[in-house]
Amino acid sequence: MKISVSAKSALAKILSHVGIPEAAIRHRTGKRYLILMYHRILPSDQVKPWIQAGMYVDPETFEMQIRYLKKYFQVVSLAEKFSSLPTMEKARSTRPFCILTFDDGWQDFYEFAYPVLKRNQVPATVFLPTGYIGTDDWFWTDRLAMLLATATTKMKQEPSRTERCNPLLERIAEITGNFEERLEAAIRMLKRRNAEEIEDVIVGLEKSANKVGSPRKRVFLNWDEVREMEASGLVSFGSHTHNHRILVHLKEEEVEEELLLSMNTLLREKAVDPSFIPFCYPNGNFNQQIACMVQEAGYHAAVSTGAGWNFEDASRVGLKREAIHQDMTASREMFGCRIAGIL
Repeated sequence: MKISVSAKSALAKILSHVGIPEAAIRHRTGKRYLILMYHRILPSDQVKPWIQAGMYVDPETFEMQIRYLKKYFQVVSLAEKFSSLPTMEKARSTRPFCILTFDDGWQDFYEFAYPVLKRNQVPATVFLPTGYIGTDDWFWTDRLAMLLATATTKMKQEPSRTERCNPLLERIAEITGNFEERLEAAIRMLKRRNAEEIEDVIVGLEKSANKVGSPRKRVFLNWDEVREMEASGLVSFGSHTHNHRILVHLKEEEVEEELLLSMNTLLREKAVDPSFIPFCYPNGNFNQQIACMVQEAGYHAAVSTGAGWNFEDASRVGLKREAIHQDMTASREMFGCRIAGIL
């Protein structure tokens, strides 16, 4: 049975009152470590209708979470965790290790997350889809979300010839439910399609909504911001491929191109230390062949979207992460229960 957020919040307060999350965290010291997965850090008044609930955390919430992590964990960088020469502080720590990661390289990381990290002197790793950095391009999922609310209504009322000839558009037009349910269903439907099919759907929706192209507003980091943060010593970077394509749906040569083009771009832009370059699977999807290709391309670790803590001897090319987002971790109690694996 699915428990509502309000019910989880009430239960989290009870569990936290008696210290259960913190006891669970201490119990894992030396046995397992935690990697957190964030996407965007955004104030509530900047959360647009098309931004999914699981994609952001409010800056004030993020600051609260950082304070909690500093109290109960030793927060280290991904590179430091896998260093062959751990510091004395790491060796004698009585707290489990925690690593902060951010997917996609959103510009709001620089504006809202980076200042919090600097104030608290906490490291983080950001995974960049290198083909989007420094451009005005948007992910197709965000273009779809922005268009979906207005376009589907018009499609049902007066479908054009293009829409009638595209069965994917017809199927999307027939999806029912609230906006978020329709968006999730449409994204699931399109994720298995190739780039050309997805673009055809986006163009069809743009015609239905009388819009042409995405807003020309930069939403990703640029390379100057990346280099500034890398030079701080607090923020490190890794690859999220070049074009943010789901690797399990690509041909082998396409996977290789995504891996190598992204790595070469990171090196050329002086965004990474060649001695440790991590990787993040888009959408979390990978298989054994792709994991081997990631290693052969020269990446030193790879994270997925699989939930949970990692055992100390876990494979470095399929690391689990606990997803953090506003609706499930807005309170200290909810956050503690979430990362302890209780709720």
